Amino acid sequence: MPEPDKLQWRSDLGWPPHSPADPADPKDGLVVHYDSADQGLADKEHSSCEAYWNSTRDFHTGPSRGWADIGYCVDEATEILTEDGWRTFAGIDEGDLVLTLDHRTGMSRWQPVQAVNVFPAMPRTLVRMQGRGHSSLTTSEHRWPVERTEGLHGPVPPATTRRWATTATLTRTDRLQTAAPCADLPREAKWTDALVEAVAWYWADPGPDGTGLHTAARLRAALHDLVSEPSHWEEIREDEHTEFRLSGEATEVLERHAPARVPGPAFLRSLTRAQLDLLLNTVGALGPGPSWRSRAAADAFQFAAVLAGRSSTLENTDGLWSVSPGTRTTTGAQEELATTREPYEGRIWCPSTPDTTWLARREGTVYFTGNSFMACAHGNVMEGRGPFRTQAAQPGGNTTHYSVTLATGPNDTITPEQINAVRQLREWLMEPSSSIDGAVLGHRDFVSTSCPGDEAYGMVQDGTFAEPAEWEDSD
Repeated sequence: MPEPDKLQWRSDLGWPPHSPADPADPKDGLVVHYDSADQGLADKEHSSCEAYWNSTRDFHTGPSRGWADIGYCVDEATEILTEDGWRTFAGIDEGDLVLTLDHRTGMSRWQPVQAVNVFPAMPRTLVRMQGRGHSSLTTSEHRWPVERTEGLHGPVPPATTRRWATTATLTRTDRLQTAAPCADLPREAKWTDALVEAVAWYWADPGPDGTGLHTAARLRAALHDLVSEPSHWEEIREDEHTEFRLSGEATEVLERHAPARVPGPAFLRSLTRAQLDLLLNTVGALGPGPSWRSRAAADAFQFAAVLAGRSSTLENTDGLWSVSPGTRTTTGAQEELATTREPYEGRIWCPSTPDTTWLARREGTVYFTGNSFMACAHGNVMEGRGPFRTQAAQPGGNTTHYSVTLATGPNDTITPEQINAVRQLREWLMEPSSSIDGAVLGHRDFVSTSCPGDEAYGMVQDGTFAEPAEWEDSD
């Protein structure tokens, strides 16, 4: 079936095109709701229905509620990794490329921001998870892609599966992902390995003063490949140590890729996986640990580590920025982290992305963190949370069923156009892309409530909404 004849998407209403609500794949049918208060929309122009739908969303996402249609959020200090480096929520816009996690494959990739959802400052209680290599401050409902060990006490060996959990539902076998190989790295080298190694040497701080004989030989070979003529650098040897001093021309070559001795994001993204390892290993071999006086230089190292699929933590000690590489790519949510609740009065935010995940950084630690429709009296179907989203914040079928509200009260007329809109919505959602069961239920089938009203519930029971829809092009 085609989409409903009078379907209005979120974007048609001036909303972000994708709801930041939790992902879901409802399969068990369609649930009918109502407003509980008479609206009288059947006697008004359709613009009144649009105004109603907008005001309903504003109410539920406003300070009095703050949960419907929200992407459960993080605090203002949490950053996101864009293709141009780390940014706060104030520094990103719709369309910016950010690093996400494909939770099906466990690989990271670059995807566009679909919306930046920022909610006003107000008193809230957030959950802090803190431990070595991790710092997060989120709402209880903030969603996490996790690796979960299942079957610990069963007859078969335990298995690790990819699951979703919220901050409040994390279990002792859940592990948060702190790194993932990037699926978008180039397969063919754009630059020579000699250039990559020379950039790593140039990047190192305070530089290769006192370079040992073995390292000096590698750098000398890289410079020969880079500028060919030995006249472009000077070697000052003292015992078994060598200091390299570059000419202006040689320095200019390196500055193109590492301005002010900091490799640019575009250069780092252009490296193959093997070259990222070469870059990181070269820097690591030039000193006791990757550390810089420049924050930008340390950020670049963490950027490169992320692309290489390595975990890391950024720290500042006595004005020196250091990056501590990790050996693992996950952190135990309960075994390794201390969890506390604390008051918070600032703004909270979250981005919307196609993968519904994004790479976050807070206090130097890095990790991946991740009503549907209205049928109005005039026969329009208006998108709310939309397809493949949890339908509401409360329990009661909101992850297993799609929902539709009639926006009527106990004494409002349910019009034939409205009934047909529900039928069209049902048949559309039964198509292969969403493939729901054809069952139609009422809200009161899940919880103790008067919703969707006696008249609408009677139609649920007698099968009115499950009858075939009429379509404008059916002739």
